[in-house]
Amino acid sequence: MRIRTEISSKYINETDQEVAKIANALAHPVRVALVRYLSEKNNGRGVDNVTCNKDLVNMFEYSQSTISQHVKILKEAGLFLTEQHDKFVHYELNYQLLEKFAVTVGALKG
Repeated sequence: MRIRTEISSKYINETDQEVAKIANALAHPVRVALVRYLSEKNNGRGVDNVTCNKDLVNMFEYSQSTISQHVKILKEAGLFLTEQHDKFVHYELNYQLLEKFAVTVGALKG
């Protein structure tokens, strides 16, 4: 699903756009699993707190290009933050954005 960059209605605000972008990024089970994996690993339940693309490829048994495509979508949505270390890119979750998403979606319960 492609999300328009411009707001097409007075009723749709920036938060609505941001929530839709995150929901779209989480609309595939592999990406949800990547977020869960990073959350568990970076909360100290993994071997260490450093995660790079090689770790993700080994963990999920998909090709490097498949994992890279999923990671790219998560990065574009702002869910994955990256840091370059030598020849490796390390990933961490944007917990602040996830919290904002959870609060906004939770408010929709009514």
